[in-house]
Amino acid sequence: MSKSPPKTTLSALVLSERGQITISSLLLAVIMVWLHFYQQQQGSLLETFDFTQPLVWQEPWRLLTAHILHLDAQHAIYNAIGLLLLTLFFAGNFTLRSWFNALLIIAVVIAALVWLIGYPSRFVGFSAILHGLLLLGVLLDWRQQDYQWSDWLNPLALGLLGLKVLLEYYGLLQSKILLSIGDPQAVGILHACGLVGGILAWHLHCRSLKALATLTESNQDK
Repeated sequence: MSKSPPKTTLSALVLSERGQITISSLLLAVIMVWLHFYQQQQGSLLETFDFTQPLVWQEPWRLLTAHILHLDAQHAIYNAIGLLLLTLFFAGNFTLRSWFNALLIIAVVIAALVWLIGYPSRFVGFSAILHGLLLLGVLLDWRQQDYQWSDWLNPLALGLLGLKVLLEYYGLLQSKILLSIGDPQAVGILHACGLVGGILAWHLHCRSLKALATLTESNQDK
């Protein structure tokens, strides 16, 4: 008598959390690149969805949409590659929900800080979010080492990232790392805002992990 084939369970069909994050990142990267070529045919796209100081609170979608638009194809492609690389490096630290939360927090913090600073008055591009994601990913990796300074790689990465943004602000660096191009001071401000967003996202992420651990311990004690 032949054995019947094993039943395929629903859980077996569901992608792992890392797989879901990777696919979501790939889709976002494709959208960023596609939007650049689409906006070549739709000249009003930038005017409708970029960050513009006087309009940002009247049209709050600009807080998010400005980040996925780009002025040129190289900008869009490099940022898409940067997003995919950071996702591959750090996806293990996130659930799909916490990954999206991090993106949203960093994006909104960048736009809100730029509005408060008042400069630049307009911007598009994903590189500031990439800086925030890189900072967040390194901090979460370092957290797994209990923030030990003997794990020199993570604090070194944080120091170099902070130095890079500082040099950009003072116009001493115009690198293409995470595509830092354009007005040096504006780029430095945007990337610094990205780092602030990354720190806030890290703080909220750690708080949610602590709350989850406390809830798990409470349920086990019952």
